Amino acid sequence: MDILVKLRVIFWGLIIGLWGLFLYQYISKDLSPVPQIHISQNPFSGRPAAERVMKKTAAVAPSAWPKAPLQPSGSAIPTGLSVQPGSHMIAPMAKGLDIKAVSPGGTEMMPEHSAGEKAATAPGETPVPQAPPGFAMAESRHFVIYEEGSAVSKDLVDDVENLHGEIMLDLVAFSPWTRDSRKSYVFFTNNQDTYQRLTGRPAWSGGVASLSERKIYLFKSEEAFGILAHELTHIYFDSFFPAERTSPLWLSEGMATYIQSERAHSTPVWLTQNLTLIEKGGGFKLDDLVRIDNMQGADENNVRLWYAESYSVVRFLTRMKAGEAFYTFCKRLRDGTPIHQALYQAYGMPYNKLSSLEYAWRYDLKTGKISGTLH
Repeated sequence: MDILVKLRVIFWGLIIGLWGLFLYQYISKDLSPVPQIHISQNPFSGRPAAERVMKKTAAVAPSAWPKAPLQPSGSAIPTGLSVQPGSHMIAPMAKGLDIKAVSPGGTEMMPEHSAGEKAATAPGETPVPQAPPGFAMAESRHFVIYEEGSAVSKDLVDDVENLHGEIMLDLVAFSPWTRDSRKSYVFFTNNQDTYQRLTGRPAWSGGVASLSERKIYLFKSEEAFGILAHELTHIYFDSFFPAERTSPLWLSEGMATYIQSERAHSTPVWLTQNLTLIEKGGGFKLDDLVRIDNMQGADENNVRLWYAESYSVVRFLTRMKAGEAFYTFCKRLRDGTPIHQALYQAYGMPYNKLSSLEYAWRYDLKTGKISGTLH
C-alpha cells in the first residue's frame, strides 16, 4: 500500500507540474506585443468644421437598429442585442459603477452597412464602376479611387495604399486574392451634401459600404480614414468565410474595430470610454457576446459597449500567442468547429472553454501579463 500511495503522489505531482507549465506559458511577461507601424497622419484631419461629420441623430441606421427591444428568453440564443442590463451583463467590480455603456457627445460615427451585406461578401471579379459626374478616377495597385473634383490627389492615393499595407500586416492570410488584379472601389466626396446626394444616406451617416461589390463611399471628415479601414477589413476578413457560414458577428466587428484603431490609428472616443467600463468589470458575458448575431432591438449605448468588448476580445486573441494561433482559430470556425473546440485547437490548454478565455482575458485587462501589453 505504501508503494501505491507513493505512486499516486508522484502521478498527481506530475499532473500538477504539467498544469503549472501550461499556466506559465500564458502568464509569462516575456511575450512580446504585435509591432506597430505607423502610417502618415490622417489626411483629412484639421479640415474646417463644416466638412466634418455632423451628427443630428444617433449614429445607427434606422433600418439596422429598430427601436423595439428583443430580449433573450431563458437559455435561447439571443438574436438581437438586449437593451436592458440583465443576466447577460457582468456586474461591475467597482462599487457604484454604472453598468450602462458610455454614449459620448460630439460627432464621432460608427461605420454603416446593411445586415445582408456581410453574407454577400465575395472576392470575385466585379466591373469597374464609372466615375460619377464631377468626379475624377485613378487606379492604383489595389484600388480604383474616385475623388470629387478635376483630379485625384496623388497624396490621397498614397495614403489609401499605405493604409492597405498596414491592414495586410494582420489580414494578408485571410485575403490572398488581394495580391492579384482584383481591386476595391473607394469614393471620396468633398462634403456631406455631395455624399448624401450620391448615396441617399441620412445626415448622420459618415460612410457606407457595399461589401458584395467592394465599394466604399465616404466624405472627407475626421472619421473618414477610420471608417475606410473598418470597411476594408470587412471586405478582406469576411471574404475568408464562405457564404453558407459567414464570420461570427462579434469576430467580424471586433476585427474591423481593431484594425480601425490599431492600424488606421483612429480610435473613437466612445471606444476608449467603453473600454474603461469593461476594464472595471462591466460588459457582457462572453457566452452571450458571441451568440449575438444582429443588432436588432439595441440602443446606441449597448451597441457601442458590444463593439468595444468585441474589439477587446479580438485584440487579446491576436496578441496572446505568437505564430498562427489566431489564424487557426478563425480557420476552425470557418470549417464549422464549435467555438470552444476551435479555441483549444488553436491555443491549447487552458483554453478549452469560453469561461477559461473570459477569465484570462479579464485578468489580462488588469495586468497585461498574458498578452504582454498594458491597456
